[in-house]
Amino acid sequence: MRIFLYLCLLDKSKFKIMKLRTKLPLFTSVTVLTSILLIAFTSIYNFRMQAEKDIEHFRDDEIDNIKEQLKDIVNIAYKMIEATYNVSNELGVRERFGLSMTDTVADFNMNQLVVNRMVYTLENLRTLRFGTDGYLWINRYDPPHEVVMHATMQHLEGAPHVFYIEETDVNMYDAYSALIKSNNGEGYLKYSFYKPDAKAWVPKISFIKLFEPMGWVIGTGVYEDYIDKEVFKKKEDLDKRVNFLIRVTIIIGIVLVVIATVILYYFGNSVSKPIQVIENQLFQMSRGLVVDKLDIERDDEIGQMKKSLDSLIDGFAAYAGFARQIGEGNLDSQFKLLSEQDNLGNSLLEMRNSLRQARDEEARRQLENKRRQWAAEGLAVLGDIIRMGSGRTKEMMTDVLKKLTEYVDAVMGGIFVLNDKDKDNVYLEQMASVAYQKSKFIKHIVYPGDGLVGTCFLEKEKIFLTKLPEHYIEVHTGLGETNPKNLLLIPLVMDNNVLGVLEIASMEIFEEYQIDFIERLAQSLAIAIASYRITENIVEEV
Repeated sequence: MRIFLYLCLLDKSKFKIMKLRTKLPLFTSVTVLTSILLIAFTSIYNFRMQAEKDIEHFRDDEIDNIKEQLKDIVNIAYKMIEATYNVSNELGVRERFGLSMTDTVADFNMNQLVVNRMVYTLENLRTLRFGTDGYLWINRYDPPHEVVMHATMQHLEGAPHVFYIEETDVNMYDAYSALIKSNNGEGYLKYSFYKPDAKAWVPKISFIKLFEPMGWVIGTGVYEDYIDKEVFKKKEDLDKRVNFLIRVTIIIGIVLVVIATVILYYFGNSVSKPIQVIENQLFQMSRGLVVDKLDIERDDEIGQMKKSLDSLIDGFAAYAGFARQIGEGNLDSQFKLLSEQDNLGNSLLEMRNSLRQARDEEARRQLENKRRQWAAEGLAVLGDIIRMGSGRTKEMMTDVLKKLTEYVDAVMGGIFVLNDKDKDNVYLEQMASVAYQKSKFIKHIVYPGDGLVGTCFLEKEKIFLTKLPEHYIEVHTGLGETNPKNLLLIPLVMDNNVLGVLEIASMEIFEEYQIDFIERLAQSLAIAIASYRITENIVEEV
């Protein structure tokens, strides 16, 4: 696996084309292995550092323990000597060890017994051993520091001994006495002493204590290489534990990597296979193909991806259907955006709206052309009626009104002409009247300001009433009492002079183009009335 990982990392092109189900276990295995190695390295490093600190403490503690042991051993020897001394005659002991003999034979025998007991005690102390190199010695406190007993060097006994501490000119026994004097009769002393088995001078720690009744210095010591051996054993044990920890870590790491690789391989398959199916669907859609929804039921991120893909499939189907409707000319088809940020949907809607606008503009243009043509044709027909009616004004107006009501689909109409022959009696005379496309020859006179016709005459403005209520009571118009839904009155103006009023009613509201058409017809009627009035005046003058 390491070789495979190395090759993959080395060849980036192979790494890029590697499948997700391979990358996932690989990355995870590397991550797990790296994490384990980092944790193991950190743990082992911290363990070793702490162990080395513990070893330093162990050395100090070991020295303290050894010092306590040395002290205990010396105290034991002290108690043994003290016990032997207490059961004897002090004088006899002094005689045995160099004092003058002045007592009787009986006293001497007693002292000899005591001396024998002390010799026996010293022989017991001579054989006392502890550790590997521990022994006892006794020397005198006062110079020349005669050696009383030495467990390993008996040839030194009974004579002074001079031993200079290494690299000094201080006699070791003088150092003992100085230490005892300055430290209340006991203490520890460090120095180097020749060790036969090592054949070298080795650092040593000794504990000495003064047995004052006899002026003896009782001492014992231990070589520091003993402590070093114990520390070395401790380090060996530490190394064994560290090596064991490393082996266990490696084994656990390998096991975890294998387990993680197997689990993630199957997990990678469960993830990569649906993703591969989704990727294939997306690829097909990228080629413009219509795809079916996937049969995947999951509640994780892949399930969310599947739902998003389903929404995308539905969206593409909606796009295709909407585009098909537009292509078939159904520009009123509706489309629901997938979201506010649906750029494609918005583009399709903009295209539909543009096409719809173009269609509506074309329809509006065609309608306007149709209306212009309708108005032109109507004005031409009505113009012909006006021209052909020259000399018979009332008949012409009636024909014009009939054709007008028919052309604009009106139900009623009337033409009122100004009669101002009698300046004291000016009124509007009804010249033509049509109701439901039938002429109503009813003589009707309207005075200026009277009703809607009279109001229109005075104000010189058209009157346009819409949405009149049904059975509207007594709307006084030139047609009498009626209740149309739509009523239009247009003044007949020529050179700013009102010559009459055209009134027309319909059950439907007139459109703007119809009103414009009627206004243009009113101008033609005004011209015809003016001509008629001029002709009539000429005839009267003749």
